[in-house]
Amino acid sequence: MSLLRLSEQLAKECDESILRFQLYRELDKEPDFFGEVKPHAYKIDEVLLEWEKLVRTWIQVKRPKYVHPSQIDSLIESMKQFIVQSYYKGTSKKRFLKSIHASKYTLETIMQAIKEVGDEYASK
Repeated sequence: MSLLRLSEQLAKECDESILRFQLYRELDKEPDFFGEVKPHAYKIDEVLLEWEKLVRTWIQVKRPKYVHPSQIDSLIESMKQFIVQSYYKGTSKKRFLKSIHASKYTLETIMQAIKEVGDEYASK
């Protein structure tokens, strides 16, 4: 899958995490960790792993102006955390939303840079 498609998929996951967070709060429900949380987090970890390989190669080859390796590290760590947190009503809403917005901003910056410089060297 291309870097652009994976980035779009991760951006969509940011939106879905907000919706999931709101739903679990409305339902006042505790998730089934092994049935819901862990499988979903594992699936996103797989996407993040593939995306990370592509984006790091892309950064080295294309040298985009506003995308740096430290942003990739932050995004990966944040996404791993807020994916799991989205299932729990006790999660701090302010920090949760800040984390998602920062990740989504980074993804949008990357998608814009891909449109400007291309991603052909990062595709499988």
